[in-house]
Amino acid sequence: MRKIIHILALLFVTSNFVFGQSTRIITPINQINTIDESVYLHCSTTTLLCGETLLFKVYALNTKQKTLRATSKIGYVELVDNRNSSVLKQKIVIKNGTGQGDFFISTSLKTGNYKLIAYTNWTLNKGEKGIYKTDIFIINPFERVPLEESTLKQPSNNVLSEKRIDNIKSDNSLLSIKTDKSKYAVREKINLTIQSNVKNEIKGNFSISVRKTDSLPEHKTATSIDFLNMTAPQNNSNSEKSRFLPEMRGEIISGKISSKDNSKSLKDKIVSLSIPGKYFGIKMAKTDENGKFNFILDEHPGSSNAIIQVVENDRKEYTVALEDAIKPDLSMLSNITSLQLNPKNKIDIENRSIANQIENSYFQKKKDSLAEISKTSPFFHPLEKEYILDDYTRFPTLKETIIEVLDNVYYTKNENGYSIRLRTSSSQEDSFGEALVMVNGLLLQDNTELFDYDTQNIYKVSLVNHAYVYGSKIYSGVINFVTKKNDYETKTTGDFIKTVIIDRPQTRKKYFTPNYTENDFARIPDFRYQLLWEPEINLAGQKTSLFFFASDVKGQFEISLEGFTEKGEAVSLKEFITVE
Repeated sequence: MRKIIHILALLFVTSNFVFGQSTRIITPINQINTIDESVYLHCSTTTLLCGETLLFKVYALNTKQKTLRATSKIGYVELVDNRNSSVLKQKIVIKNGTGQGDFFISTSLKTGNYKLIAYTNWTLNKGEKGIYKTDIFIINPFERVPLEESTLKQPSNNVLSEKRIDNIKSDNSLLSIKTDKSKYAVREKINLTIQSNVKNEIKGNFSISVRKTDSLPEHKTATSIDFLNMTAPQNNSNSEKSRFLPEMRGEIISGKISSKDNSKSLKDKIVSLSIPGKYFGIKMAKTDENGKFNFILDEHPGSSNAIIQVVENDRKEYTVALEDAIKPDLSMLSNITSLQLNPKNKIDIENRSIANQIENSYFQKKKDSLAEISKTSPFFHPLEKEYILDDYTRFPTLKETIIEVLDNVYYTKNENGYSIRLRTSSSQEDSFGEALVMVNGLLLQDNTELFDYDTQNIYKVSLVNHAYVYGSKIYSGVINFVTKKNDYETKTTGDFIKTVIIDRPQTRKKYFTPNYTENDFARIPDFRYQLLWEPEINLAGQKTSLFFFASDVKGQFEISLEGFTEKGEAVSLKEFITVE
């Protein structure tokens, strides 16, 4: 009978808890090792001038099933120079097996041969085989090098050094791409249709590029068909080989704490990461026996500014720091195929350079737009009660505001300073510990500094007035102060708390293309070499139609489509149009 009473009491206590940060089920390493993954990259071009933008689409595939059902939710794309040094890097969010991004080629890059690589943490377990590679040629027309000493030489015998349009082979068995005409006038509307060649509808994910061709040498890249043919399934059945864990639920940020006098235990210490702001994020993690911890971040908020801190009573006895992100061994990359220029390329380089400068001078008129960012709700929503302070009589101090405005909130003071607490509806209030106090989502362990803050800068206060479990800690409730400008900076200092800049994924974009059916761009010069880049084409029917407009640039333009169907079939198509 006594046991039953104890069980009922326990159920009553836990029923008063609200759980915040979810406890994730860890997949055993032997199960993860059976999953294979490979990365393919479709890029807009392989030859660029400084001032242009390299556009790319990442495809992460389950190599065994040959489908876009990848394990990883984060991918990485880097531009590597001929000394195997990374010069540009982007972290990419992968959704449903695909992601997208771009690199602006600045004048800091020298003329030469580079390598574009793509990978996930999980594919790095395969070594060089887990890294997708394609050669890139960059031309810096602003380098002050005498012509006779430059790289303007006769082209090499390398078969990749010249574009061979007549050798292009496309797989037209599943899809075809058609335009309403083969020749267009400048700024004319171009209608393009992606048509299924089979009776049953084809579902899949594809990317399409429409770009001008010229005489500049260009590296040949692997098509999606080539990629599947040359990629053999390979897993890591031996757990010892799996040095890098996959980012299965989001990007992993790792760090470590250390004891100042080496006498403190490093195990099971709580560390928090706050990304403060209007739309904030907060994570908590426990350390292992070596003091290491991992955070799994959500896609939103995407801010790079964060604060990490040890969340313990004896926190001042510890030092906290983030560890370097996982990096591939670039020394194992194969040599970059060398391309060279010849004097005949000079005119095309000059024309493209002038076009770039004109386009970049109208950047403000032709901005790419960011994909709509989700307005994330606080983790405690919808449990909170909000107090918008302008709806009440304003008081000059926080003490008065707590007493006169905030129900069930009170403060205490001792030799260590002030503490903000909650009166909860539960009789177990004291056993739940202190409230989780935040300012714009920034965890504030020392509440004293808030009592010196100008309350006129506080917009509202959000309260959750009952026990709340967040991570592995139990709080008596949640109090979040929201400032008017979301610009609060903590005064707390020490080795246990650090302000850090974390590398966040590139935000998805909707790339600019003018619409000449409207008059907004009629008097603006248009020297686009890239007429269209659409990285997210989802087919779900017999045909998909889209349109874009020619620019003021005349010549031949290549239409390139790459991607994969839901059944794991690769599609690679190329067509050409002319602007006269």
